[in-house]
Amino acid sequence: SNVSGKFTGTVQITSGKFAIVEKAHEFTLVPWRPVIDRQLGREVMGVVQGGSVSWQLGRQRGLGL
Repeated sequence: SNVSGKFTGTVQITSGKFAIVEKAHEFTLVPWRPVIDRQLGREVMGVVQGGSVSWQLGRQRGLGL
């Protein structure tokens, strides 16, 4: 399945470390990987397969002020 939204932080629970991805009024916990840390506060998109995520990282679109 696909996941997209703003990467807002991480959480450590007994089953491991997870990234928090928020979109609208919901959030998704996805398996954390070190590569995602640099994207904190940015929009991210990934494909979840089994216990891992393939992140599609790039420049954030929007207005530069």
